[in-house]
Parts: sequence; C-alpha cells; structure tokens
Amino acid sequence: MKLKIKYLFPGIIELASSEGDSGYDLRAHLAEAVTIEPSGKHSFGTGIAAELVDYPAAETLSYELQVRPRSGHTARGIVAQFGTIDAAYRGEIWVTLFNFGKLSVTITPDERIAQLVVCPIYKPQLETVRELSATARGSNGFGSTGKD
Repeated sequence: MKLKIKYLFPGIIELASSEGDSGYDLRAHLAEAVTIEPSGKHSFGTGIAAELVDYPAAETLSYELQVRPRSGHTARGIVAQFGTIDAAYRGEIWVTLFNFGKLSVTITPDERIAQLVVCPIYKPQLETVRELSATARGSNGFGSTGKD
C-alpha cells in the first residue's frame, strides 16, 4: 500500500512519522498564529492532499484516512475533531480544533495539530430483515452497560 501526498503550497513541511508511531503528524498551514479562546474552535488547513493506492482489494474491504487528536494537545484541553477522509477525496485535508480548556491557546504556523492514520474499513453486504437476534443488552444504550 502507498500513501501519495500532494503538497499544495511551497514550504509545506513533509509528513513525518517516527518508528512505532501509528500515524503521521498533521501541521497547521498558517501565515500567522491563531488563538482559540476557551469553548472556541477553529478549522485549519494542512496544505496537503492525499491518495491511497495499491491497497489490498476485496469486495468488502476499503481504506480511509482518519484525523485523530494528539495527546499533547488533549492534555491542554485542545482536541482535534475526529474525522474520516474517504479514499476518493482529493482535496486539502482540514482539521478542526476545539478548546475545552479554561485558557486561550495559540496555534503557531506549522505546529503539529493532529495525527493522520490509515485504517481498513469493512463494508459488508446489507440485508434488510424484520427482526434482529435478541441479546441481554437489547436496545439499552447511552452508558447502560456501565451501570452496576
């Protein structure tokens, strides 16, 4: 499998991943720093577009790119919105950061803001039925399994 990267602007820092890392660092493509106030959000372009090629073909298997938060930012209250980048998308990858902290946070040009991870996606054949099999949980949701 290969991940092709198109750098959309001059001077974009190339994607990097250290050995053992599950993803690649995404950086904020900015002309100047941006401050995110508490309870605020801001969307950042990354200056890159991507294409997955040469991945194992199967009728029910595909791949996607996922945007995931960085633990260093999460510890400060800054959380990247988890996002799916479909295999057919060829536009710039964007990341939305939310500030759940109590302090303003400034994001500087080229700062690492999220992770880009390649993930397999299984798409089974759909079957319409009148009933689903019964389980102990049934239709109880929203934290119902965490109650003792």
